[in-house]
Amino acid sequence: MQIRTRLTLQFALLAGSILVAFSILIYSLSANYRKQEFRMRLKEKAINTAKLLIEVKEVNNDLMQIIDSANYSSLADIEVVVFDYFKRSKIYTSGVYSGIDFSEELLSKIRTEGEYAFQDGNREAVGLLYTNGLRRFVVIASASDPFGFSKLQNLSLVLVTGFFVAMVFTFITGLFFSRQALKPISVVVQKVAGITASSLSKRLDEGNGNDEIAQLSITFNEMLHRIEKAFQIQKSFVSNASHELRTPLASITSQIEVALIRERTSEEYIKVLSSLLEDARSLTSLANNLLEIARSEQDVSALNIRPVRLDEMLILTQAEINIVHPEYSIETEIIDNTGNEEQEPAVMGNENLLKLIFVNLLDNACKFSDGKPVKATLNYNPDHALITVSDQGIGIEQDDLQHIFEPFYRSKNAVNHKGHGIGLSLISKIVKLHHGQIHVDSKPGSGTVVSVSIPYNFIS
Repeated sequence: MQIRTRLTLQFALLAGSILVAFSILIYSLSANYRKQEFRMRLKEKAINTAKLLIEVKEVNNDLMQIIDSANYSSLADIEVVVFDYFKRSKIYTSGVYSGIDFSEELLSKIRTEGEYAFQDGNREAVGLLYTNGLRRFVVIASASDPFGFSKLQNLSLVLVTGFFVAMVFTFITGLFFSRQALKPISVVVQKVAGITASSLSKRLDEGNGNDEIAQLSITFNEMLHRIEKAFQIQKSFVSNASHELRTPLASITSQIEVALIRERTSEEYIKVLSSLLEDARSLTSLANNLLEIARSEQDVSALNIRPVRLDEMLILTQAEINIVHPEYSIETEIIDNTGNEEQEPAVMGNENLLKLIFVNLLDNACKFSDGKPVKATLNYNPDHALITVSDQGIGIEQDDLQHIFEPFYRSKNAVNHKGHGIGLSLISKIVKLHHGQIHVDSKPGSGTVVSVSIPYNFIS
C-alpha cells in the first residue's frame, strides 16, 4: 500500500472516529434533554392538577375532568391520578387509562422520596408528594412522548447522513492533501532515480533547509558526497594498485627474458636472481599491505581482540627491524605517567594490526632519514597512550599533507625512495579501528613527527 493511500485512510479513520464520538455525544445530550424536559412537563401537569383539585374549592372532580379534557393537546394520552396519603385510596383520575400498576410499593417509594420518576413500557411517569396544610396527597402523571422521540429519530437520521457525507468529503480531501504533502518526496525520488554511478556529482535541491524534506535532501547529499569520495578513492586505489603490481612484474619478466637470451656465468645468474628476489619481496610486501588494508576495514569485534602491551611491542619491533636493517638507527623511550604501579596498561585490540603501526612508523622514518637517528617515544598518559615517532628526514610538503592518508599516494619529494604509499593509509585505518587518532607534523627538510594516541585499560 502506498504511503499516500495509507495516510488518507488514517486521516479518514481519525476524522470518522471524531465524528462518531461527536454524533454520539450530541444524540446522548439531546435524548437526555428530551427526557428531562418531558418529565418537567409531567411534573408541572401533576402540580397544576393537584392545586386546582385540592386548593380551589370551586373545582370538583367533574369540573376537573372538563379542564383536563381541554388540555389533552399539550401532552398526548396523559393520565393523572391522585391518591390520598393516609387512606391510600384513589380520589381522582383523568385522561387515558395507562395500565400502570399503582402498587403499594410504588406509592410508598413516592411518599419516601417526595418525587420519583419512572418508566413503564413506552410511557414515562412522574410521581410526587403534594402537601396542603396537614393534608397530603400522592399525585402521579404519566404519558408517552411520540413527538420527542420523532425529533430524536430525525436527529439520528441527520447525524448518520451527515457522517457518511463527511466521510466521503474527508476521503477526497485526504487524497488531495496527502498528494500535496508527499509531492516533495516524489520530486526527491525522481531526482534520486536519475543519479547513477557515472553522475554521483549531482545533488538534490535542499529547499529552505529547515523542514523534514530539506533535512532528507541534506542527508542524502552528504551520503552522495561520501559515496562519490569512496568511488574516487576506489578508482584511484585500483589504478595505483595495478600500476604498483605491474612495475615489479614487468621488471621480473624483462630480467628473465634477458637472462634467457644466452647462457651466462654463475655470477651473472646470481646477480639476476638477487634482483628477482628483491622484486619478489617488493611484491610480497605490497600484497601483504593490501591484505592488511582489507583486514583493517573490518569491524573490530570481528577480529581477534585481546590485551596488548605496547611497550613490549615497541621493543620487539625495534629489535626485528634492526636485524633486517642493521644500518637503521632507532632510539626508544617509554614514559609511564599513569601513577598506577600495581597494574600494567594495555590496549584492547588486534596484536598483528597494532604491530603494523610500529613497523610502518619506524620503517618509514628510517627510510626517509637517510641514516640519521630516529626517535620513538611511548608515553602512557592518564587516559591514552601516545606514540611519537620523529625523524630528521626530507619532510613532507604542505600541499601533500592532506593526501598522505590516501592509499598509494606519495609526495613529490619521495619519488627517489622505495615504497608503495600504503604505510600511512594502513596506519590511519588501524588507529581508527582502535578508536584512536593520528596526527602528522612535517616541514620540508626538517623532518617529520607522527603522533598516534590510542585509549588503553589496566590489566593485573
